Amino acid sequence: MADKNRNPNKDANKELKKKGAEHEVKGAGKEVKGKVQKTAGKVTGNRSTQAKGTVKEVEGKVQKEAGKAARKSAD
Repeated sequence: MADKNRNPNKDANKELKKKGAEHEVKGAGKEVKGKVQKTAGKVTGNRSTQAKGTVKEVEGKVQKEAGKAARKSAD
């Protein structure tokens, strides 16, 4: 029998916060990797590597901000 006092919205919010935090961390990691790759491309003069790093950096920023938004919406 289901627990009458259990709030399904509370459980959903908790899960959303957890997923948001995961996306924030993964996004931050991807952002750092992109910055390193971009810098390596600049140093070596490899424009392709530099461009790939820029793309990865932006993807990371977007993922990180999406995670922040998810966590805030769960409040």
